[in-house]
Amino acid sequence: MNVQQIFERLGGVRPIFGNELCPMNESGIIAIERQIGNRLPDCYRKFLSTYGACTFNGQSPDNPYIVYRSLTHLPSHISNDGRGMVDALYGSEMDESDPYGLRVRILFFAGRMPDSLIPIGDDGGAGQICLGIKGNEMGAVFYWDQANEPLDEDDYEEDFGVPRPPEIMFQNVYQIAESFDDFLGRLEIMEA
Repeated sequence: MNVQQIFERLGGVRPIFGNELCPMNESGIIAIERQIGNRLPDCYRKFLSTYGACTFNGQSPDNPYIVYRSLTHLPSHISNDGRGMVDALYGSEMDESDPYGLRVRILFFAGRMPDSLIPIGDDGGAGQICLGIKGNEMGAVFYWDQANEPLDEDDYEEDFGVPRPPEIMFQNVYQIAESFDDFLGRLEIMEA
């Protein structure tokens, strides 16, 4: 799959901040892999090393919106037509609090989403685009709905009197693509 051709079809990509893309170097990618305890899929590693944190140009400055057609059904509060939004994809960080830095976002959502997922982008609202990093989710791309985030372990036990079952962590997770390449292939410009 030619990522550059996909991005050209989407009007091109641009950095979140500044005028130049800031690809993640190999040592940065390895640091992320150490952080998560697993190797990232090759297609995603290539994206990080080529583009880093970025957003899309879309059709025009007035219509920069990019959507994806989800593999599975998304709830109506997320989408009425089976398409979800993509606002930005995470990558290298400018500083330790960069909201588009992949490492920063992984740390921010740790314990809030299944440990088999990491956030790799956002929808510009209350959701995260996630990549499966182990187990049955390995390599697939998911939508994590922050609006329906499960209770944390302590609150769950306080409310229900039992430890939080692992499957509860997936109550707000929807698979949107088989792989990162499949996810990129599902992107399209939102019609005005």
